[in-house]
Amino acid sequence: MRQTALIVEDDPGTRHVLSATLLTAGINSIFAETGAQMWQQLSENPDVIILDLSLPDSDGLELLRQLRQQSEIPVLIHSTRSDEVERIIGIEIGADDFLPKPCNLRELVARTRGLLRRTQGRQPTPKNEARRMHFGNWTLDTASRELTDAEGRPAPLGVSAFALLSAFLDHPFEPLSRELLSRVLKREYVPYDRIIDVHVSQIRRTLGKQADGSSFIKTLRSQGYVFIAAVETSQ
Repeated sequence: MRQTALIVEDDPGTRHVLSATLLTAGINSIFAETGAQMWQQLSENPDVIILDLSLPDSDGLELLRQLRQQSEIPVLIHSTRSDEVERIIGIEIGADDFLPKPCNLRELVARTRGLLRRTQGRQPTPKNEARRMHFGNWTLDTASRELTDAEGRPAPLGVSAFALLSAFLDHPFEPLSRELLSRVLKREYVPYDRIIDVHVSQIRRTLGKQADGSSFIKTLRSQGYVFIAAVETSQ
């Protein structure tokens, strides 16, 4: 069964090029020229969104912020607004990846496929594989993909953050390189690419500090990161 990308883009030429390129990779497309149309097209249950930030009726970053309040659908930002600040803000408020315009279309297909593989990975976890991972005052339920605090209150955790946090919890006190974490996100490792760093910063803000005031995730200079808290696993 083919998967579908929702292309949120007001330029017809760009829509055509993106849809034709994705079609060669077996990915169907539906379209929205405005933010208002994006909300309507979500009823079609697309598997991934390719989002331009400059739309006639909306700011793409605000659209993304609103979207993350109700959906974890993977989002690839594709925009001319591609300076580092925009990229970081986009990732921090919930984008899974960011490509500037114009970009290499083969890379766009590869990034989209990576997000779709993560979407497939979000299917319900088989009961015999479901785990509850406890650390500090937090619990990560791999079946519901929900992070909760000691009072049972859920904390927001996007698809990329869930994948990275799961990797850290599977390997506490083990250094994990940025290259390995890139593979966790099913994306090509690019030196000096800050997307992994931004996702890790987002996780740190969500988790806060440990009881002794230290961070759950420590940066290892020129190596990557290490999760520095005991993890207990239960079924």
